[in-house]
Amino acid sequence: MTSLRRLMSCAAAGTAAALLLSSPAFAFEPSRGEAPARTRFVGNLEVDHQFNAIATVTFSDGSSSSLGDALLGVNAGVAHPLTSDGLFEVQAVMGFLISRINASNGSAIFWDFPLEVTAHANVGPLRLGAGPALHISPMMRGDGFASGTNLNFGTTVGAVFRAEYRLSEHWGVGFSYNWLRLSANGQSGDASRIGGSFGWYL
Repeated sequence: MTSLRRLMSCAAAGTAAALLLSSPAFAFEPSRGEAPARTRFVGNLEVDHQFNAIATVTFSDGSSSSLGDALLGVNAGVAHPLTSDGLFEVQAVMGFLISRINASNGSAIFWDFPLEVTAHANVGPLRLGAGPALHISPMMRGDGFASGTNLNFGTTVGAVFRAEYRLSEHWGVGFSYNWLRLSANGQSGDASRIGGSFGWYL
């Protein structure tokens, strides 16, 4: 009788232990690591301000407008991870920037075609990057009052720094600084810029 009671006590203890270990608090689940970072599409809408104007036009009413004071453009490319966690990336984007002055008797327009290759670090919501920028054949064109202002600048290499705040996995807002000198007809000038961007990642 004593042996039977002892056997029943052991069985009850074993059942209790089994139920305790099978509860959610003690359940074992294998760790699930995050998927490795992947190559992403990158697109940016850019609005820049150039410190030194390409040209300044004075109108008959005494007002003036500067070519390069505001540049609008887009670029697109890819960001490729250098580490599996995506902390470090290399990015290549190409696009255009345009600045235009319109008047009743003509217009002037400036085009730039930058190609950037930058290294980036993703630190929390911040994305910081820097690298060289190749500006391919910038040009100025005009008609009407600016018909004699056509000018081709030489292809040149500058540098760019970017800082971005990631709003979500796919969207971000950023700040950029471009160091740049443009040359034409044996003369050169500082064409450095600051700007803001709205970025898209896919």
